[in-house]
Amino acid sequence: MAVEDSEGPEAEGRSGTAGERFSTFTKRNILLVSVFFLSNLLTAVSTLVTAVTVLRESRTDWHAAEYRKLSQLRAGYTLEKFQKELGPPVFRRALDSGGPFVTNVYRPREQYWVEVISDKNNAAMTYAVTTCDPSFHPEFLYGGARKGRVVLNENTLSDVLPPEEQREESLKVYFGSTAGSPGVVFQVYDRGAASAYRQFAWGLNEVCPTWHSKTPGYDPQASWAGWYQKHQGQKEPPAGHSFLAEELNEGARPIMAESVVNTYAESAVGEMLLTYYPTQIGVERLVVQ
Repeated sequence: MAVEDSEGPEAEGRSGTAGERFSTFTKRNILLVSVFFLSNLLTAVSTLVTAVTVLRESRTDWHAAEYRKLSQLRAGYTLEKFQKELGPPVFRRALDSGGPFVTNVYRPREQYWVEVISDKNNAAMTYAVTTCDPSFHPEFLYGGARKGRVVLNENTLSDVLPPEEQREESLKVYFGSTAGSPGVVFQVYDRGAASAYRQFAWGLNEVCPTWHSKTPGYDPQASWAGWYQKHQGQKEPPAGHSFLAEELNEGARPIMAESVVNTYAESAVGEMLLTYYPTQIGVERLVVQ
């Protein structure tokens, strides 16, 4: 009796190495393999496009996210709110002037500093932002209806206030005689009920090694130091001088027009900025350097 050969065509397909079997499969299922290859190719391209988009946004669009975050924070908020938005503080210490106040310094990015002075209930009495990066331009609104606008690294000391309010302006200027003394120039805006019983301020903080100017090559810091030494009077008060509008007419206004603002600050309702910032606004150089 003849014995039937159990090795038919299917057995031939199962014989040979794995590579040979795969080659046979692809020859018999060319359409399926093509679809599979195209699907993998599209997935790879999509993944590459997504990665490039995320990388581009991380390099460009982060500015908008930071601007929005900073503009929405307010003096009067809790420290928990600031920590949620900015992360934990990198410096924390008691306020030099004493009392139950604590200075909290945040640095979410290397482009800027945030300082919050809080009370015993962890409420922010002040909120201040300083940026030394000329390409970083956070915007803040001030006043009772917050219609005024100040943009750091864009506005100068002479163009934050509208012309009709400049006649009421004064500047706080201080340059100490020692290396550890701050060199600062800032303006405080207070209109009582018209500013919702808050105070706002903007100016130049010496934590920035360079004070930027509208005109390339101009040095606002040296110009202010010279002007201050000439106009400070016979006795230098420990907290510096407040110069009224008429006093600024004596050579200060051209310097104001060149001085690009690097710091913004505001107080909680009913608080006075000079209670917490007698000589300067924003983070202190000796604390962070």
